[in-house]
Amino acid sequence: MRIRHLIAKPNRDGTARFYWQPSAELRACGWRPQRLPDDRAEAAARAEALNAEVDAWRRGEPAPHAPPAAQKRRAPAPGSVAALIRDYRASRWWRDLAPATRRHYGWALEAIEDWAGDMPARAITPPAVQAWHESLRRRVEGKGRQRQVVETPAKAAAALRVLRLLLQVGVRLGYCSSNAAARPGISIERQREPMLWRPEQVEHMVRVADALGWRSLGTAILLNAWIGQRVADVLNLPPWSPEGGALVLRQGKTGRRVALPIALVPALVERLRAEAERPGAVRSPTHLLLHDRTGRPWQLSTFEHVFADVRAAAVRGLPEAGLPPMPDCAGLLFRELRHTAVTRLHEAGVDDLGIAGITGHTPGSVRAVLDRHYLVRTERAAAEAFRRRLETENKA
Repeated sequence: MRIRHLIAKPNRDGTARFYWQPSAELRACGWRPQRLPDDRAEAAARAEALNAEVDAWRRGEPAPHAPPAAQKRRAPAPGSVAALIRDYRASRWWRDLAPATRRHYGWALEAIEDWAGDMPARAITPPAVQAWHESLRRRVEGKGRQRQVVETPAKAAAALRVLRLLLQVGVRLGYCSSNAAARPGISIERQREPMLWRPEQVEHMVRVADALGWRSLGTAILLNAWIGQRVADVLNLPPWSPEGGALVLRQGKTGRRVALPIALVPALVERLRAEAERPGAVRSPTHLLLHDRTGRPWQLSTFEHVFADVRAAAVRGLPEAGLPPMPDCAGLLFRELRHTAVTRLHEAGVDDLGIAGITGHTPGSVRAVLDRHYLVRTERAAAEAFRRRLETENKA
């Protein structure tokens, strides 16, 4: 059983060092990392004791070993939004979230507590939710000639979604009888239409990445055009060999286990075999893709920066490598390779359940992705319909 905040760092001699590493939220409240005993059982017991202190502190109960900064923090009033946030963070609904999702929700919960932390949760009304959303969506900065209106509709909508989830938990825990944010009637205009990658764009981006020495990024692009996984899951793909059969992955966000039959795709097998046999290639017992400069697993932020550099080079071209400019690569997003894979599988006649078995979506989410790219799909379908009609009329 995994113990919260307990981590182990390996030593060169095969032993391990143990630490208690509190979350960013706890560190902001004064809790600090601690070195634990070298004995695994003692380290686990100490981590459990520290977690019990944190839980007592969250409930507003005495926590004698809490740091002074945390002890000074006032316990939230019973029934308040701040108390609801505290109980939500201690609940199974919070623990069931992926770490990345918890981090994403964290800033929104802070915004909610700043807005209504002292307010009773039952006192939140739909008009109050509308007013708060408007304050997040549009604000005025500066004075006089420097005065400007700043609009952040996407951020406001994201915070509102977290408020809706929080109040739903409040209904379950008895903080309120109804969810004032359940149907806010708020929608945002898309900043850009979603894009699907064309095969020639995939090929160009892979060639540019290879020319720049970012071969693992090129491999990631080529792979994800077929397997359609989230970016973090692509970076955490386990090692694979042509003799290994399917590539088995447990998705970080949902915990779903998917088996990816990449051995059936000759281009993927050829790419992975060539990378494994390339002189100087670094191998890892835990990761398929490694940072080309450091030989270590990719960090998400680093991968995103390198992808942006490769995309910019793809747009302007690399004459020295014989690669012409491709301006329509400018809007490509790596995460939309996931949508691309879903759509291409659908076009090949795979049903929603079959697609979900590859990408890990629910069948309903598959349908939502396909609907989002409705124009691209219907454009191809319309062209095919016209071709069939022409063939029929020419035979007449």
